[in-house]
Amino acid sequence: MRDFVLERPRSISEVLDALRRHGNKAMVKSGGTDVIVWLHKSIKEPDYIVDLTAVEQLKGIVVNEDNVEVKALVTLNEVIGDDSLNRYFPALVQACKAHSDPLIRNRATVVGNVCAAVPSGDMIAPLVCYDARVEITGPNGSRKVPVSEFITGPKRTSLGTDEIVTGIRIVLPVVETSGCYLKAIRREALDIAQAAVCCTLFKGDNREFRIAFCAVSARPLRATEAEKLLNSCSNVDDEVIDQAAELAADAVDPITDVRASREYRVEMIAELTRRAISRCLERPAGEGVHK
Repeated sequence: MRDFVLERPRSISEVLDALRRHGNKAMVKSGGTDVIVWLHKSIKEPDYIVDLTAVEQLKGIVVNEDNVEVKALVTLNEVIGDDSLNRYFPALVQACKAHSDPLIRNRATVVGNVCAAVPSGDMIAPLVCYDARVEITGPNGSRKVPVSEFITGPKRTSLGTDEIVTGIRIVLPVVETSGCYLKAIRREALDIAQAAVCCTLFKGDNREFRIAFCAVSARPLRATEAEKLLNSCSNVDDEVIDQAAELAADAVDPITDVRASREYRVEMIAELTRRAISRCLERPAGEGVHK
């Protein structure tokens, strides 16, 4: 690990000023669970670390009239303990619970997981299913980008070197919902997903399934053909679920690496999709409705 200068700004404007001064020599840190590993392994060697933890504007979960904002310093355990997020976005809460262990969840942030942009990031699939937007602030003002477009490739995003992510905003559902996040791992804790599936079900007059994947593509990916099948059927029985699971498996093109082979990942996507759809259908009515 090389030496670096640590800066702890106390406002968003001070953060932006630090990024303006240091440019691509700086790295932003929120929870730090990824950054510390990168520094220790010399994967990244910034001259400056801009630590966000003293910026009060970046803390808290804000429930507005029609949306929820998860600010940049909100940890996974804060999400797990929040009543509104448990009610409206159960798949996101499940993804937080599935991530590592309680000690790491006390430091790791939702925004940090998204900004790391690793294909196995647990937060990405549920946020894609909930059509979440990344809120970005820079010298030219603010902008909102869908999570599915924010991540442009493995460890790559559309964030400029002079910008920061201030939070993630999700529209509150106006119909009953259920959700499920399942992942295949080698151990019960401290392991990265070999493959994962998120399924959400919006139970209005026009019922809508959404399915997204983790650890099987370079960018966020939806199972659009499987969704079309499920959303076109008035009765989603076991046969339809099996067909949807096969369509989901056909949609992915994973790699073979040290965690799993391509063939295993494809098989697991089919099985996890089958289970996730079934669990969404089993959830009690009334879960997640915003009135």
